[in-house]
Amino acid sequence: MTIQELSRDEKLALVALTEVAVISDRDVTDIEVAQVEAIVEELGEDLFHELAEEGEKRFAERTDLKKFLTTLTNPDARELIFGTVLNENLANTIPHEQAEFMDWLAKTWNLRVDVEKGV
Repeated sequence: MTIQELSRDEKLALVALTEVAVISDRDVTDIEVAQVEAIVEELGEDLFHELAEEGEKRFAERTDLKKFLTTLTNPDARELIFGTVLNENLANTIPHEQAEFMDWLAKTWNLRVDVEKGV
């Protein structure tokens, strides 16, 4: 599965999780910038920004994002989204708050991942 094959909601999840995991920590490395740019390129700049704006409006609270993420049921999409976001975080130490969120998501989506170890 590729990013292009994700549904609109799955793409929204990818962009929202990228915000949570990378952009929100304000200490973005050059590697993380390159990885976000790769997502922007894959989605297209207009769609990426559209989804980012939608995410900011819909997921003002983490609980709103968590509720939304539980509605995504495609296991292949879940793995792709999570793997893409986790790869961004591997460029730097995952801040505790983001690691807790990603651990929650891995458990919720039944993914076998140790966020702290990156595997």
